[in-house]
Amino acid sequence: SSPVSCLCWLTRLWSTLASPTMALGFASLRPGQAFDVQVLADHAVDTRRGCIARLHHVAEAGAAQQLQHHVGFGEQGTRALIAGMVVGVLRPFRRPRSRHKRLRFHKVAARNRNSVDTRAVAMMAVGKSRTERLLELLPDAQDGSSGAGSAGSYTGLQAIDRAWERVRGGSSQASQAPPPEFVHNVPGPLPGDQQPHFDVAVCGGTLGIFVASALQRRGLRVCVLERGKLAGRVQEWNISLQELRELVEAGALDASDIDGATRTPSRGEVVRNEAPSSLVAVQFGSVRAGFNSEEFGPTGSEDPRLQEIWLDGVLNCGIRPSVAVARARARFEAAGGEVREGIGVNKVSIHSNGACLHLADEETITAKLVIDAMGNQSPISRQARGGGTQPFGVCIVVGTTASGFDLDNSMGDLIYTNSDIWSGDVPDGESLGSPRKQYYWEAFPTGAGETERTTYLFTYMDAAAERPSVEQQLEDYWDLLPSYQRHNCSAFRDEGLSAEQAVTAGKLQLKRVLYGCFPTYRDSPLPPVSDRVLAVGDASGIQSPLSFGGFGALTRHLVRVSDAVAEALAHDTLSREDLAAVNAYLPNQAATWMFQRAMMVPIGDRRPSDFVNRLLRNNFQIMSDLGPEVLKPFNQDIVQPRQLARVLLEAVRRDPLNIPLLVYHIGPELLVDWLGHMFAMFAFDMAHHVLGKIVRDIAAALTDSGQHESAFRLRRLAEQWEFGSGQDYKL
Repeated sequence: SSPVSCLCWLTRLWSTLASPTMALGFASLRPGQAFDVQVLADHAVDTRRGCIARLHHVAEAGAAQQLQHHVGFGEQGTRALIAGMVVGVLRPFRRPRSRHKRLRFHKVAARNRNSVDTRAVAMMAVGKSRTERLLELLPDAQDGSSGAGSAGSYTGLQAIDRAWERVRGGSSQASQAPPPEFVHNVPGPLPGDQQPHFDVAVCGGTLGIFVASALQRRGLRVCVLERGKLAGRVQEWNISLQELRELVEAGALDASDIDGATRTPSRGEVVRNEAPSSLVAVQFGSVRAGFNSEEFGPTGSEDPRLQEIWLDGVLNCGIRPSVAVARARARFEAAGGEVREGIGVNKVSIHSNGACLHLADEETITAKLVIDAMGNQSPISRQARGGGTQPFGVCIVVGTTASGFDLDNSMGDLIYTNSDIWSGDVPDGESLGSPRKQYYWEAFPTGAGETERTTYLFTYMDAAAERPSVEQQLEDYWDLLPSYQRHNCSAFRDEGLSAEQAVTAGKLQLKRVLYGCFPTYRDSPLPPVSDRVLAVGDASGIQSPLSFGGFGALTRHLVRVSDAVAEALAHDTLSREDLAAVNAYLPNQAATWMFQRAMMVPIGDRRPSDFVNRLLRNNFQIMSDLGPEVLKPFNQDIVQPRQLARVLLEAVRRDPLNIPLLVYHIGPELLVDWLGHMFAMFAFDMAHHVLGKIVRDIAAALTDSGQHESAFRLRRLAEQWEFGSGQDYKL
């Protein structure tokens, strides 16, 4: 359509025929990437087959680059073109380092793409990425929010990528500015000396409704404020029946609310209840964990290289969030609770006798206590952390819910790998910083049909500026899905289709595309920002940095937090220091940071490609050998010191050579920090067993004598010992 466009495409065609090295070096550049001859050379593939296999991805990047040329080819684009020609002419035989590693994980994708008319692929790619094209095929893409349960509009994906880009650019001056003051202190009582209308105002309803229901059932007056509509997502939440029943114990749900697929199935069996009004949509017998360098075969394969460790009662129930939220709300309102939907909170002012919440419609409500249930992007949490604080760890999750898994949809994957550390398109050891990452899979059958399955691809990383976008990880997902699910889907195994081919041919029916960016911080749980303010769930940072599971963390702590809030309101122990005792330091949660760091690959890190798989394969096998009392709590985000010590000692015995590597790559600072948390875990464990009952008895005596603040603090201390050493867990 323009001389510049023709020049670009003719050059690409010539270079493909004459020099695949130059073609890949030039065309695989993405908008905004530095134009450098060395980078171009390192992007190249020096075989014609490799060039064809990569053309689908190349066409997308080239099309995006072409759009840049339309608005200003300029000097930069000219340099790229010349650099590509130089690479093609002068370095046609250069083989990029670790090329075999990069191509190994694309074997299936490459084989699939060889059967495609590459000119047709290039035409399809003009102006739109593969991800955007696939998102347009969704039956209902109105939910573009940033959660991993979103329906997956492209607009929502762009929004979360903009937010992720701001996080990665955390060193900029703008990001160092403190966030707006959402909570501020005002001297004196509430205006007009009024008394608070509510005991508790819960900000954020999706998870907050469970807290509100539990508190209302304790005789408190509670109001829930939700900016949007108070309704759970369509996407199922995975949890265990044991954790679900903790909502009943807390009073958030009634025992009769847990219905649907509640019969416990055997391994390989799936129980479904497709009635949309039932709570438990699906329950399957077991989930699998395994760490493998490649896909060795279907589940149950006799290949000795295949690791499969089976866990019963872990994330093996899929519940309908819409039903769970509706039932908690009905129970809450039946007890006298109040819900206000479609209205946000603009700011909160803290007075000596209560809190005043200023709503978006200029109305105000008053309460004795404000509970922040607005998630990890809560403005209260951001204020507490201040400006410019980058997360210490981030989990990027992408995936789909789709039907068409007609071969085997009888079990779930809790955490599974079928590749070693992956470096995508960039060779290992690149001086600009390698984007090497270890990818993990998670997948579950759904309750909507026998062939419907939710699949996630996730990875751990820091917030370095070089990290890829969420959309780039989705592109990896489309590439790698056929290899991972080839034993579950005949379109992948028998017909050799790519993900996009399977979707466009109707062999795989996309229901939702899922994506999420979950940051966590080392200063967790987060202390209150002010008097009369308490965070729960993701907003408090109570979730594990490994699972990032806010709902599971909520169910575990709901009884404890609800009892503490009721006691605090009864005796007016609502100071910042008092409430900090509710979300106190938990050494077993803090210790998991080292595990997360061991499972990620820092920028520029040169650890062996099998480092993570070797470490996890060994440790999970040890936990399995030691029995469910060791394996199960760890995989439900509960670390217990004595059990962990058994695993570590056995790991040293079985694989002593990997321990120095682990220590080297973790670094002395994090190792010393972890050892401190480990020591605290043992101390908490001993204190719980030796002093726990004594401290609770003293607290009861202090309550009887009217020393309520001291009694409150002692009860929270006993709970801190119990939960901080994982002794609250019941197998």
